[in-house]
Amino acid sequence: MTSAVPVGHAFTGLTKIVPGRVAALAEYLTEVGTHIDTTPDFAFSQLKTVHFLRWVVLRDGEGGGWLAFESNYDGALDDHLGELLRAGATAIHRMYGACVGYPLAPANAIGPGERAAVIAFIRQGALPNAAFHVGVHNKSAERIRCEAEIAASIERYVDASCAAGDLAAISPREMYGRIVEHLRQSGLLARAREKQPGAPKSSLWPAIVRIVPAALSLLPLLLVLFVQERLDRQDDPTADPPAIAQLAEREDFQVQNQLTHLVDLKSGPLRRWWLRFVLWAIDLLARFKFNRGALGGITTIHFARWVFIDDHKRLLFFSNYDGSWESYLGDFIDKAHGGLTAVWSNTLGFPKTWFFLGAGATDEERFKSWTRSHQVPTQLWYSAYPELTVFNIQQNARICAGLADEPSTPEGILAWLQSL
Repeated sequence: MTSAVPVGHAFTGLTKIVPGRVAALAEYLTEVGTHIDTTPDFAFSQLKTVHFLRWVVLRDGEGGGWLAFESNYDGALDDHLGELLRAGATAIHRMYGACVGYPLAPANAIGPGERAAVIAFIRQGALPNAAFHVGVHNKSAERIRCEAEIAASIERYVDASCAAGDLAAISPREMYGRIVEHLRQSGLLARAREKQPGAPKSSLWPAIVRIVPAALSLLPLLLVLFVQERLDRQDDPTADPPAIAQLAEREDFQVQNQLTHLVDLKSGPLRRWWLRFVLWAIDLLARFKFNRGALGGITTIHFARWVFIDDHKRLLFFSNYDGSWESYLGDFIDKAHGGLTAVWSNTLGFPKTWFFLGAGATDEERFKSWTRSHQVPTQLWYSAYPELTVFNIQQNARICAGLADEPSTPEGILAWLQSL
């Protein structure tokens, strides 16, 4: 049966840290994040509703800071936060105990009776997403792991059978039947054949009919901004951006990576209005057009979001993606430079642009240096399926779909086998 539980939600929270406790909290987050699999403070392996999450300290430039939390999760928010508290009460107590207004005393612990108060406290810092992208729709974290287990079981069976010569002279349909029987005996067939929601419809029109009229109404604003654009200042590229060593230490542990990016907006209400429009348009396009694994041609993003903080004075960006930082930024430049330039041209130091869409991110050296300079070290980051890329997830889904609905033609059987 298909689960009716909504999947792929996003929560973003920001909580003020008690003055004087910023450095100690960042150190603790780093410790937990470095030992995700072994920390006694948080049993991450018990989480069922989570796709990705992170906690990171954002400095405010005056010696203070904020605890930022982002989660991509399934189901109801309170259920999700409750699961976090059951799995990581010790860690969450220490993290939020360093924040202003935390409802429990340091000597206390988060028991069943205290969970509601802590959940309410975390929810107080909730921020809306200005734009949000989901790489794979209609897949819970549990289903993604289940389909990966099924695909891995098939791969092991086929490899062993090939090594033994058992599949040398049989037809594709017989091979399909043997795989089905293997899954039946291993207890995975029923799960493989569970009907899943299909991919959402992809169409540009629902977004266009909303975006175009709004854009036309903003033409006078754009003419003024075009004049301002000529006066914009850009950062000079630097070979050694600040915190580069800290950033590199938190990357390339697995096939996935994370990016936390924070930058000040350019001054003036016109810039803010234009940026809000651009992010609104990207959010629409992500929901209606780029909803099948690619965002503007980039096929490696699991979840990404932009969030305004500090009364719309700074722009926060979180991304969970596949591959290296260099390849990710290269995709930005090669495939999505127009949209990204439209967003970040409204922030300080971004490479010079031409009418908000041109140049900008295509200035590769300057763009990469600017990105690193405003990137924030992510102290604690967790992925529920660290070995899977967006492509892997989609491929595993196709394999299970071919088990739920057996191909009716020899060509269909062969195509399914070739997808293994």
